[in-house]
This record gives sequence, C-alpha cells and structure tokens, in this order.
Amino acid sequence: MPENTPTDREIVTALLAMNGISPTPEEVDQMVAAYPQSREGVEALYTMPGVRYAEPAVTFDPRV
Repeated sequence: MPENTPTDREIVTALLAMNGISPTPEEVDQMVAAYPQSREGVEALYTMPGVRYAEPAVTFDPRV
C-alpha cells in the first residue's frame, strides 16, 4: 500500500467524524472489519453496464 493511502480504520474514523457519529471503540472495530466488503459493494454499483442512466425499477409518477 502506498504511503499516502489511508487505512480502512482512518477512512472509517474520518467518515464517522464527518457525520458527527461517536460509536464505542467496539463498534468502530466492527465497522472497520466490515468496511472492505461494504466498499466492494459500493464499487460494484458503478460497474453495471448500461444502467447508469436507467430509471429505477420502482418509480412514482405524480401525474398518474
């Protein structure tokens, strides 16, 4: 890992601080452990071809 790349713990801690969330140290440990899988899921959302501008399956049309 390059020197200037933050660790998962640093990323999780920064995200919590940015949102004013103060979990217990045990909760932070759990979030840090779950972060790689969560990040992978978010990245997967951007890899689906052809759905970037697609309309979601459930929509609400107020004109109907």
